[in-house]
Amino acid sequence: MKERLTKNIGLKILSTALAVLLWIVILNVDDPVKTETFEDIPVTKINEKVLQSKDKVYEVVSGDTIDVKVKGKRSKIEALRKSDFQAIADLSQLSIVDAVPIVVSIPKYNRSVDIIDRDTFTMQVRLENLKTEQFRIDVVEKGTVAEGYYIKEKTARPNIIQVSGAETVMNKIKEVVVEVDVNNISESIKNRILIPKVYDKNGTLMDSSKMTLNYEEVEVSVNLLKTKTVNLFIELKGTPYYGYEYVNFEYEPKQVVIAGEQEDLDKVQYIMGEYNIDFKRNDIVDEVNIQDFIKDNVILIDENQNAVINIDIEKLDSKEVSYAVDELEIRNLPQGLSATINKDAEIDVFVYGHNTLLPNINKNDLKPYIDFSDAEAGTKLYNIQFDTVENGITLSNPSVSVTLNESD
Repeated sequence: MKERLTKNIGLKILSTALAVLLWIVILNVDDPVKTETFEDIPVTKINEKVLQSKDKVYEVVSGDTIDVKVKGKRSKIEALRKSDFQAIADLSQLSIVDAVPIVVSIPKYNRSVDIIDRDTFTMQVRLENLKTEQFRIDVVEKGTVAEGYYIKEKTARPNIIQVSGAETVMNKIKEVVVEVDVNNISESIKNRILIPKVYDKNGTLMDSSKMTLNYEEVEVSVNLLKTKTVNLFIELKGTPYYGYEYVNFEYEPKQVVIAGEQEDLDKVQYIMGEYNIDFKRNDIVDEVNIQDFIKDNVILIDENQNAVINIDIEKLDSKEVSYAVDELEIRNLPQGLSATINKDAEIDVFVYGHNTLLPNINKNDLKPYIDFSDAEAGTKLYNIQFDTVENGITLSNPSVSVTLNESD
């Protein structure tokens, strides 16, 4: 038996080796070794808080994705997917040149697929100082509310937000807003959840991934009021300067739009205002705040917040008439008092009116007098009054010093 086993042993060894070689050749023919490159494998960053603890933030310059070359059996390579790769950059390993080694592995195929040049994978970053600021959240409406309604107020809760990021990024921020769609709404919005957006100084939406907001969502409310169109009336009060009158008065607008709760709007049928022309002697071009005329619990929302006033004032023709002291009638002198007018010269009175009226006025028509009702002993100025003044005629306001003495 031993002789049979050892007989032609060299031939048997050779046959075995040839069989193994043939088996390897067959395997390589059916499932040969293959090399392939997988592109844009995403790199996962870990230990970012190490930089944050040092008040630093980073930006990836290169190495956010990598291309990985692998070698293995064709069957394994063809079964391989990008999702099978694991690429990790540990930011706690940041070098003095701001580079981080990327560790690449294929957990599912670690023993059957080789990664070529795995030591060349590096992420390059740029460090910046971390900056934190607070911004008011502005509520911006998109669209137009339904006809007959007005936005009284827009509120965000919270209304202050804290933003952190790289100093160069933070220096570009202009505002933080939440945009609420109000198109054609006819009811108030209560506590709608919205995402804040950050805009730069050019009005461009900024990349939120480059900053951290301490609130990812805010609650927005929009309060609506109903509107109403009412007439605006403005009346003149007072009297122009002696010898002047207004001849024309115009103002705009004649109608305005107000807003309020329905019960308050029902109380407002029109808006009435006044404009004082006391002692004016020149044409007037002016503006007045219409809201000052509104006393009810409503607000003015008209595009015209001011009314434009135009008043033409003209100087009247005049004539002068004079009276001696003894031509002044004394009326209602209290019993026990005597009156002495302290003036020797005549008293001049100016009569103002249109030239069609003045020729018909003479001194006897005016009947000047001094009224001493409730007067007391002593010396003071008393206005001279007149009995008859025709429409369209105004008089100057003369006065005279009079001494009242107690009679013996």
